[in-house]
Amino acid sequence: MFDITHYRPTHLESSIVDFYRANHIRCPQDIDLEVFAHDAGIWVHFLAQPSTNYHFRADMYSVIVDRRLPWEQQRVEMAHELGHVLLHAGRQEFMKDDWRALQEFQADMFAMYSLAPTFMIANCITQASSRAQLVDQLAYSFDVPQPFMDARLRLLEQRLYTIAAENQMAAAVREATASYDYSYRHPADRRIEYLVRDGSVIGTRRRADI
Repeated sequence: MFDITHYRPTHLESSIVDFYRANHIRCPQDIDLEVFAHDAGIWVHFLAQPSTNYHFRADMYSVIVDRRLPWEQQRVEMAHELGHVLLHAGRQEFMKDDWRALQEFQADMFAMYSLAPTFMIANCITQASSRAQLVDQLAYSFDVPQPFMDARLRLLEQRLYTIAAENQMAAAVREATASYDYSYRHPADRRIEYLVRDGSVIGTRRRADI
């Protein structure tokens, strides 16, 4: 269902995966966010209030997780708030709406990649009669809510589609630029040269001698 042969992780996911592999975190059962937070010097508190994070002084951070929520959603909110601390470390109320929205998106991506990295999803996929059954199976394996896992799979599908489109475009460019009449150095960037055929620019490439 998911062919990740040519999958390329984003920079954020790659950083998380590097950390996991360096710490021998190989399967969903190894993902313990409280341990990660402790190792990073972040205090985690489960309280009957909305989830958030606080910065007390130079290197002291605290994450609040709403204990009134189901456990699976608590894990999602913990990962989201940890994402804010690890990626942003600041007070959002002083930011403009578009910057705040960007940070929320980045924290959501951190939660997606940290709770269900692609290499673990690939290892956990089993035969399923429907997408809904697959979502249920993976949500159970990763201990996350079904809607979260459904969104995670959609994110994976979108990434795979983008990579496939990029590979097709690269192949088309290689084919188009396989033969050309001459090259012309970029007037402002000596590292780049234009490829010209029949008087028209058919592509650009990085100069091999630089």
